[in-house]
Amino acid sequence: MWLGSFRTLIARGFFTALFGCLLVGWPGTSLAALILVFGAFALIDGALIIIAGWTRWPTGPARVISVVAGGLAMLAGVAMFAWPAVTEIVLLVLLALRAAVIGVAELMIATHIGRSAPGAWLVAMMGVISIIVAVLLLANPATGLLVVVRAYGLYAALVGVLTIGQAWAMESRYA
Repeated sequence: MWLGSFRTLIARGFFTALFGCLLVGWPGTSLAALILVFGAFALIDGALIIIAGWTRWPTGPARVISVVAGGLAMLAGVAMFAWPAVTEIVLLVLLALRAAVIGVAELMIATHIGRSAPGAWLVAMMGVISIIVAVLLLANPATGLLVVVRAYGLYAALVGVLTIGQAWAMESRYA
């Protein structure tokens, strides 16, 4: 089933890594293009987070966390399309807030699934990396957009690879 946890995580990891590689490869992309690409990415990623949470956990706090985190990611995407003339600082803050929300959600999910679950440490690592990136972005908002684009691209590529690793760990455990 396509909406199953393994395939959803693989898709999420692939799209996240692809997004990161595009940002690293073409940092000179115009602000308007970056806003549209990030908006599309946030909508797809948010939907995949919701699908993964909905199909993985039938009830409970992990499902609620996934739906809230996915919904917030999708709201960030909608905001990018609704206000394409957003300034660099607002974009930077939105990127940082998205990373922080996703990071906190990932840490909560890692805590919820516990040490015995395959890939739980990868979920926790993604959460810590997301929070560190958010803090660094918010600590120095005057950083040039090209530096932010490259840094966020590296972050997204790393999280994408870790997400694929988490999916493989889960699949091999439950196969």
